[in-house]
Amino acid sequence: MENNISSFMEYIWAPFLALFWYFVNRLTAKIDEIEKGKAGNASLGRVADQTRDLDKRLDEISHTTVPRPEYKMDISSLHNRINAVERLKQDKIKNVRILPKNENP
Repeated sequence: MENNISSFMEYIWAPFLALFWYFVNRLTAKIDEIEKGKAGNASLGRVADQTRDLDKRLDEISHTTVPRPEYKMDISSLHNRINAVERLKQDKIKNVRILPKNENP
C-alpha cells in the first residue's frame, strides 16, 4: 500500500508543479500589465499643467452656470474650513498615557 502512494506521489508532483508555475506566470504577467499602464510623474505633471491652462481659459470665457469668482471663493472657503477643522482636532489631543494592564480580576 505504501509503495502505491509513493509511486503515485512520484508521478503526480510534476503536473501540480506545472499548474502552479502556469498560475504564477499568469499572475506576474497581469501585474506587469498593470504596472505598465500606471501613469508616471511626467504624465501627472502634464495633466496638472493642462488643468491649469483649462482653468485659465474658463476664467477668460466667464461662461459657466456658476460665476467663476463665486465658485473659486466657495472652494477656497471650503479649504479654509477643512484646515480649521483639522487644526481643532489636532489641538484636542494633548497627551497620551499608557496605563499598565490591571492583572487583578
